[in-house]
Amino acid sequence: MHERGLSQKELSQYLGVSSSRISEYLNGKSEPTLKVAREISRKLDIEASIVLGV
Repeated sequence: MHERGLSQKELSQYLGVSSSRISEYLNGKSEPTLKVAREISRKLDIEASIVLGV
């Protein structure tokens, strides 16, 4: 997110997820679904294992 210069709001719009949901992911209060994790991995070019914390 930081490397791409995206704000939390911009990231939420880019992924099609609410800003509050992004906040929960970033604060460790919630895990992304596999579908959202796949989108994060694909759209931000990040390995899926990093997104899923594996």
